[in-house]
Amino acid sequence: MKKLILLFLIFLVGCTDMLDQMPSDQLPSSSAITTVNDLNIALNGVYVLYTNRASYSGDFGLYADGKGGDTRYMGAFNHFAPITRYEHDATSEMPRRMFENIYTALARINNILEVVSLIKIETGEQTEYDNLVGQLYAMRALLHFDAARLFAQLPTVAPDMNAPNSGIVLSTEYYQPDATFTRSTLQETYDQILADFATSLLKLSKEKSYGKINYWSAKGLQARVYLYLGDYSNALSASVEVINNDKGYKLYERDEYLSVWSKTATKESLFEIITTDNVNAQRNSIGYYTIPNGYCECAATDAFVAWLRADLNDIRSDIIVQMSSGGQYLAWYPRKYLGQEGATAPSYVNNPKIIRISEIYLIAAEAKLKGGTAAGSLEAVDYYNALRVKRITGYTNSASVTLDDILDERRRELFCENHRMFDLARNKVDINAPIVQITPVSCTDYRIIMAIPQRELDISTDLVQNPGY
Repeated sequence: MKKLILLFLIFLVGCTDMLDQMPSDQLPSSSAITTVNDLNIALNGVYVLYTNRASYSGDFGLYADGKGGDTRYMGAFNHFAPITRYEHDATSEMPRRMFENIYTALARINNILEVVSLIKIETGEQTEYDNLVGQLYAMRALLHFDAARLFAQLPTVAPDMNAPNSGIVLSTEYYQPDATFTRSTLQETYDQILADFATSLLKLSKEKSYGKINYWSAKGLQARVYLYLGDYSNALSASVEVINNDKGYKLYERDEYLSVWSKTATKESLFEIITTDNVNAQRNSIGYYTIPNGYCECAATDAFVAWLRADLNDIRSDIIVQMSSGGQYLAWYPRKYLGQEGATAPSYVNNPKIIRISEIYLIAAEAKLKGGTAAGSLEAVDYYNALRVKRITGYTNSASVTLDDILDERRRELFCENHRMFDLARNKVDINAPIVQITPVSCTDYRIIMAIPQRELDISTDLVQNPGY
């Protein structure tokens, strides 16, 4: 696998137009990174990988929605549609691209961490240095978490988290080109993710930082990991801390909701990926997938439209809009990715929101409902009501809340933000996916996760394939 990663890195740095426009994206070495400014430049070479097709700006940004049963494809372009049909195996392009992108980013992080101790830190630079190193650890945690969601069973579904090969390949150091790898256990995978988040939180700045991970976004992502893991007290504790932040991260008001998606660094956004006219996933971007004059491969299903628009007092009933391309591909499409203000190519330029504070309220509600305890926490229904009062005209607080209520709220709030399939599967709810021939899809169906790419198995012969593939 390492041989593949190194070749892929060389290809990216040498050939990709997007990276040619990002001179910061270079393979680091002890001679290349000698100052804190060099470290910042090298760090940008990791962030840029989040902007390509395989990551949040493209296929992975809609992955759980494609598999979650609420979206459908209208055209026959077949770029994202295989995900919606659950059609992927060890030779498919989608898992190969996602696997390569994640482990390329991990390799870059580890290469940088290999030399950070050699950097000369000038007077007044220690805080910045710590923050940059903290971002590396937080990104490594997030990348491993995303790999685990793609290529391993979710913790609440897995029969044994300590079973051999139940986790993913962990990439935590610089490896020689001839190294080969095996899979960890799922427990080891999540232990590593949480360890890296814990390290990052000791170093990260608490100040807002557009397009970069800071303390609050890392804490929110940590809460998400704890929720997936079933550690509800820690999920609740982390959520409460983020909700009580003093940096201005707040829920959108109802009258703001439809306009925020074309803006950057809005008050709910804890962490978003920066895209520009020059740096984006182009025709394989989340924007191009969700418009009728693009690839139109992520429109809302009729059932979802009817469900979402049943209450027009809820502003989120208008987060989908009916559109066509000259009369073709008529459907309801998400408003979230119609383009960034001022962009020359708006369908290409949409900052994916990796985590918003509205999700944190819903994590807190779910964690509390499932028995989590934390100092200063409210009741589950209080977090549920706090979000809904910001979305619904004339809302009357609910006296109680159920898991179905919270999952419905996540379905409304986080539509096309890469959550739906994960939310259903981790709660052991079968997925009604009308595009799939065999439906509903069980949370234990082997297709919920993807195959380890065949070329990785060929390189690392001890790497074990996921069952069913």
